[in-house]
Amino acid sequence: MAEQKKPEQKPERGKSETQKRQEKRTKEKLKLVQEQIADGSLKIRKMTKEEREKFPPKNREKKRR
Repeated sequence: MAEQKKPEQKPERGKSETQKRQEKRTKEKLKLVQEQIADGSLKIRKMTKEEREKFPPKNREKKRR
């Protein structure tokens, strides 16, 4: 069988400054959450049946590009 090639990532050329700032903020927030999980100050758990009934998933439309 032939090997499947991974799609090549495009260089970050052409991104706007706003998009770069948003990506940086997103990475910083993710890092903070990971640190909180590691030190035990944040615990992520599955919702209980009662919580799922009280807060059902939202129907979101797909983003238009």
